Amino acid sequence: MLGRSLLSHDGYESSSVSLVLPLAGAALCLLALADVFLTVLYARSGTGLLSPLLQKAVWNLFRGVAGSRRSLRDLILSYAGPTAMVVTAATWFLLLIVGVALIVWPALGSGIQASQGQTPTSFATAFYYSGYGLTTLGTGDIVPRTDFFRSLMVLQAFTGFSVLTLTLTYFMSVYSALVRRNVLANGLHQLSGGTGDAAMIVAGLGAAGSFAGARGALTSLAMQVLDLLESHHAYPVIHYFRLRDTRYALARVALLTMDTSSIVRTALGKDHADVATSGALQMLSGSGLALLRTVEATFLPERAEDQCGAAEDGAWHQRRFRAALSKLRQAGVTVASASDAHRNYSDQRATWAPLVRALAASSAFDWAEIEVPDIAAEETDR
Repeated sequence: MLGRSLLSHDGYESSSVSLVLPLAGAALCLLALADVFLTVLYARSGTGLLSPLLQKAVWNLFRGVAGSRRSLRDLILSYAGPTAMVVTAATWFLLLIVGVALIVWPALGSGIQASQGQTPTSFATAFYYSGYGLTTLGTGDIVPRTDFFRSLMVLQAFTGFSVLTLTLTYFMSVYSALVRRNVLANGLHQLSGGTGDAAMIVAGLGAAGSFAGARGALTSLAMQVLDLLESHHAYPVIHYFRLRDTRYALARVALLTMDTSSIVRTALGKDHADVATSGALQMLSGSGLALLRTVEATFLPERAEDQCGAAEDGAWHQRRFRAALSKLRQAGVTVASASDAHRNYSDQRATWAPLVRALAASSAFDWAEIEVPDIAAEETDR
């Protein structure tokens, strides 16, 4: 057997293998524990040692398998986030089990023995002993015979229980953050009347020409966006939760947040200048842009913003913006001069639209799924 050929049966002797294996095992355990600490307890995006790489690898695998057919793509990618979570947790436990197995392997037959009969010295036996201890099931039919390995067994059980508890806490925290993200996304969708059009959100805020409650609504939206920003800092894996309904897409959330802010800032007439210059609006636009910058730094490929910037069609957006002004007028809102307002709107949009396009592309969404074509703008084309 491999254990018999590599190891002696007298415990930790002077052979190099008996020294290297425990050191390698300890390194694996420390790697797993460090990643658990950085992912669950420290919890800032990009700080994990293994989890960011594992989760990105799972996403890339699913995206490669999904292909370009929309129905199949959406179905397959909807499982990427949950799978990334399972792979991350499984890797933590596998590293710990293998690490402890390497530590105890040289001691099989001496410091650790079978309760009856001869003690097997294979790595499979060490793996079995390690898994039994880390899952807090006890010692099974192989037991520690020295104080050191008895103490190690206690440490195994404590570590296994702690990591299991932290993993369950991590799962619940991620899904709680995901629910809050979906509530925000669905709320924005409903505020737009189910259209995905920011102009409808602004028209709703200023119904009958009154923005009396607009500051409170904008502040509430900004707080939800800030919560989403912090969720991406603490649990970046939620970026890989891509639901099949586009209303829940992060790119759609970012688009409606930033477009609402830009329309309020540029399209409203002087009668509503207090809303356009309010701290609530600044809070909304600032939090939305901070969210986009965080996603850019953590998930988007280099120069993705530059590559997507050229895709903006200024002429089409001018027609769309005029359609937005028309909707605001229909809601009784006083609007700014179309030509001046559009120039300001274009300048505003240039600061965030390329990032939203890059985010949509990285999430495997077509742009037409995120910024739904405006019927009024299309009719203007005709």
